[in-house]
Amino acid sequence: MSDIEKKIMSLLKGSENEMQVEEMASELNLTRHTISKYLAVLKAKKLVTYKTVGRTKLWKKFSVGVKIKPLTKDDISDILKIEERIEEELGIKNKERTEYLKETAIYNIEHGDPMLSIGAEVDGNLVGFMIGELRLWEFGRGEKIGWIRILGVDPEFRGRGIGRKLAETLFEHFKRRGIKRVRTMVDWYAGELISYFRSLGFNMMNMVPLEKEL
Repeated sequence: MSDIEKKIMSLLKGSENEMQVEEMASELNLTRHTISKYLAVLKAKKLVTYKTVGRTKLWKKFSVGVKIKPLTKDDISDILKIEERIEEELGIKNKERTEYLKETAIYNIEHGDPMLSIGAEVDGNLVGFMIGELRLWEFGRGEKIGWIRILGVDPEFRGRGIGRKLAETLFEHFKRRGIKRVRTMVDWYAGELISYFRSLGFNMMNMVPLEKEL
């Protein structure tokens, strides 16, 4: 970390409130351009973040604390924003996909177990979500099965263990409900997602998914 980066971090750490670029430039006797350049570097390192008020960016030190909480209908707009960022990263343009997510999230929040629809917050902002369900019967297999149906983590907050914390919280609740097996389904070519689930202990099943187009 450069001396200027250290000075910016020290300034934000010691400030009770978020700071504008102009304020930091004045405090550190540097130009606005220099501060903006180093803030971009620090943001890429996930060390600082900002919120936008009008046309102004208010900067602060990134919090490492992640809070897991039950999702509510008030979180729907944030869930959709995260999904939009994920789809933009993947190059997906499908309005129906987002609408299906909205319907599914609302249904599970309203009718499901509150601890099976959970979100991850950093500094009071929703940065990830996971929706699971409990199934009692699947194609002749009479047993309680936990399912992870939906997972979303804001691309800007990946690599900070948010997905793992969501999964571990859901696993603990499944255990309290007497669930001994948890399943999910991903596309065979989704390498990053498969690696994530394998890191959580998931393995291939001895079942074959079948599909028919109508």
